[in-house]
Amino acid sequence: MANTKKDNKEEDKLIIEDAFKRLEEINEQLENQETSLKDSLALYAEGVKLVNACKENLEGVEKEIQIINGV
Repeated sequence: MANTKKDNKEEDKLIIEDAFKRLEEINEQLENQETSLKDSLALYAEGVKLVNACKENLEGVEKEIQIINGV
């Protein structure tokens, strides 16, 4: 097994950064008045999924930090 905890954390960081970048793109598209209602709804749903995934990921990191700090 080549993956270490450090490797996993680096992968998680990349995923979060990619999610934030995509959320910025979604926000720009939602602000565009030419985006149709149907497309806006699909973008909104994608954004909600990304936010929830980021929240889950960050909660996991918070738990790891608490364990490390002995809280």
